[in-house]
Amino acid sequence: MAFAGVCGGVVERFGEPESRWLNHNEVLTAGATRLAVGQVLADYGWIWERAGIGVPIDGEAYYVVGVEANGNLTLAPRAGGRLLLFAPDHSFDDVTPLEGCPPYSLYTFDGVPDLGSWIEDAAESWLRG
Repeated sequence: MAFAGVCGGVVERFGEPESRWLNHNEVLTAGATRLAVGQVLADYGWIWERAGIGVPIDGEAYYVVGVEANGNLTLAPRAGGRLLLFAPDHSFDDVTPLEGCPPYSLYTFDGVPDLGSWIEDAAESWLRG
């Protein structure tokens, strides 16, 4: 998380190629990291309640690295683990539901297991143009 304290992040782009950062309002910003993941997941707890389960992760173990215009959040683990996408409103075809999760809740990114890979994936999209 120290990275967020020294990185200004990305809040505005134009002419961008198709990438995982498309339609994001904030990427790698200090402001995004201050969003309370646990509270967001609690606010959407009905998603898991309808499936008869509880929220499967500890929201405090993650911080936000990406905020989409529609409210979807990309979540990085504070201490190792997989990058997750909380996406109650999405049409992605390159994500997989987190094991045991209902649709439109938590996902993993196909081929992008961690924060470094997510950043590299976006950079490669830009280079390919």
